[in-house]
Amino acid sequence: MDNLSEIDQEIPVLPEDVPVEMPELPLRRLISTMQQFKAISDPVRSRILGIIQSQPATARQIADRLGATPGAIGHHLHVLEDAGLAKVVARRLVRGIVANYYTRTAKIFQYELPEDVRGDNLANLEIMSKAYRELCESHEAYKHDSYRFDAFPHARLSPERAKYFSERLEDLLEEILREPPDPHGKVYSIFMAMFLSPPYMQGQETSE
Repeated sequence: MDNLSEIDQEIPVLPEDVPVEMPELPLRRLISTMQQFKAISDPVRSRILGIIQSQPATARQIADRLGATPGAIGHHLHVLEDAGLAKVVARRLVRGIVANYYTRTAKIFQYELPEDVRGDNLANLEIMSKAYRELCESHEAYKHDSYRFDAFPHARLSPERAKYFSERLEDLLEEILREPPDPHGKVYSIFMAMFLSPPYMQGQETSE
């Protein structure tokens, strides 16, 4: 049995035959401290947060999916819990033992780090690195059935139109995140980015 905080102990223990339901999570939570950034940046903890985004899970269930030991996963869960990124949402009897079921504390974590913590766009690069790693793992597992990219487009826009389209992408992301989870569906990763292209793409105005 895991060590229980006072809050965890207030959660009633469900009988073994009662399923654990996914609670409605807040849409966003800010990552604003170095403790949170370090917690979420660890690759194993990042995977754990992915697993418990759409369904509650115990340390043992997560360990089985990641090929790790329940003790190691339990440690990572406690780090995430201390950082406010994961929480116990249910306790249930499993073969006579009380098991804690965890979810993350929001559907999406949004970085708002102080400048001395943020560095040179550290958070943005971390998000992109996670997306790249996950895409590589998905491609290895499913080959070309895991995703569809028609192009990596570029567009020459005024700052005003760039802001307009960026806000539309934000609205689309929010719509997707508010979609009720389908218990029989599959989990899809979403990565959206709109950024100013590097200098070599910009070109120079020429005069006749």
